[in-house]
Order: sequence, then structure tokens, then C-alpha cells
Amino acid sequence: MKKLYFLPLFIFLFYSCSNPLQKEYNEETLAEDAKELKESGNLNEKEAELLAGWIVKSKLSGEDLEGKTYKEILDEARDYKKEQEELAERTRREEEEKRQLLGSVLTVAMYNKGYDKRRYQEYLTYSLAFENTSDKDIRAFKGSLVINDLFDTEIKSINLTVDDPIIAGETYRGTYTTDYNQFMDEDSRLRSKKMEDLKVVWTPEKIIFTDGSTLE
Repeated sequence: MKKLYFLPLFIFLFYSCSNPLQKEYNEETLAEDAKELKESGNLNEKEAELLAGWIVKSKLSGEDLEGKTYKEILDEARDYKKEQEELAERTRREEEEKRQLLGSVLTVAMYNKGYDKRRYQEYLTYSLAFENTSDKDIRAFKGSLVINDLFDTEIKSINLTVDDPIIAGETYRGTYTTDYNQFMDEDSRLRSKKMEDLKVVWTPEKIIFTDGSTLE
């Protein structure tokens, strides 16, 4: 009975001694410990990178890791990574909800694009239609227009600030330009593309109504 009682403790002690993750961090033996961790097979490549990155981050920030096991350090790194991923996902959802809300108020379509040369300056031109689908007049707005190819690969991104009023329920049309540089791949690609080979994504940032209210 006594042997059976002490067996789990023996197994725990053996595991603790044989698993390098249970060793406490020591800067002087870090190189040896890293080699032992790699050879033990207890970490996959991503976990090893995560552990190494967290140790470097801690050293740069002045955080003392002495007294912590490599497993505890790895757990800290995992928790931090999870928090960052959750924050990124939450931010992405919020941005998408914002884009959908503002996009439901002001829809934008590019119905033509071209090339123009005036004196010594060359331009790419964009003919855009802005439809105010709300019940309030728009005074001004700003946002970004991303032009993609058919595979949703971005070709060019354009920031727009428009202060031409748009009456509720009506559509405003305008032509806008950006400088053309033949040595820039995004410009030469966009110039050579046909309209039917382009996909436009409108991301509104802020809408100001004539009554002083805003959406952003």
C-alpha cells in the first residue's frame, strides 16, 4: 500500500526533473536551457518562437524573469498572445460594424476611371457617384476608396475628403484625380486595367450632416 501511495509523487518528481519546461529561468544558463528545450521535443516550432520572443521582450522592458519556470513564462506569452488576438478580432468587428453603418447612409460607386495629361503633369481620374440614402442632408464626409483586382488584391488606396453637399435621397457625381507616376507599379497597373476588371471597396470614416450631427 505504501508503494502505491508514493508512486504518483515519484512520477511527479521524475517528470519535473526530466521536463526542461519545469526548470527555472536563468540568464546564465539560457543558451544551455534553450538547447535542452529544443532537443526535448516538448515545444513545437511556434511555441519555441513564442517563448524566445517573450524572453526578449521581457529583457527589453526590464522585467525580471528570475524564479519563473519556462512553462510559466510560456503560459504568460500564450495569455498575452490570446489577449492581442481577441483585441484584434474585437477591433475588426467594430470597424466592420462601423463601415456597414456609415456605408448604409452613404454608398459610393466608381463608374469610370481614366488617364489625363495637362501640360507637364499626368493624372489618373476617377468618376464617382455618392448616394445619400439617409433622411438628412450631408454637408461633408471623408473616407477611403480601395481599388482591388478581381482576386481582391489591392491595387491602390485613395483617401477622400468631400465637402460638396448631398441632399437626402439624392446622388452626387464628381471626378477626382491623383498624380500618375509611370514608375509606380500601382499606378501603371491601375491605368492598364479595364473597369470591369476592378472591384472598389468604400470605407467611410466620418459623415457630417447639415444639422450639425455626425456619424463616425
